[in-house]
Amino acid sequence: MDRIRGLMEKERLYLNPELKVGDVADALGVSRNAVSVCINSHQGCSFSQYVNDYRLQHAKRLLSETPDMKISAVGLESGFANERTFFRAFKSATDMTPKEWKDLEDSDKQH
Repeated sequence: MDRIRGLMEKERLYLNPELKVGDVADALGVSRNAVSVCINSHQGCSFSQYVNDYRLQHAKRLLSETPDMKISAVGLESGFANERTFFRAFKSATDMTPKEWKDLEDSDKQH
């Protein structure tokens, strides 16, 4: 799991919207199944959920640190394939749209 985490954090593979479990497996020299089982047993989620967690953290950083960036651009810059996928994943994880989250962040900074 440390090697997978290292790839995500150092190489930022999650920024590739085409990222597949096979890409991580190839980078580590292990089977796709080994990567899936490792993520599932250590993180309790699927490969795509694991990658989306990284993408969402990246998106939150961008929303917070680059307030003038368009929300649709934030999703694409964070590795989501399209705006709809980004909005769906963001809402599922936070119960807010990216705009609602950004507005809440902005109001928290002002107080």
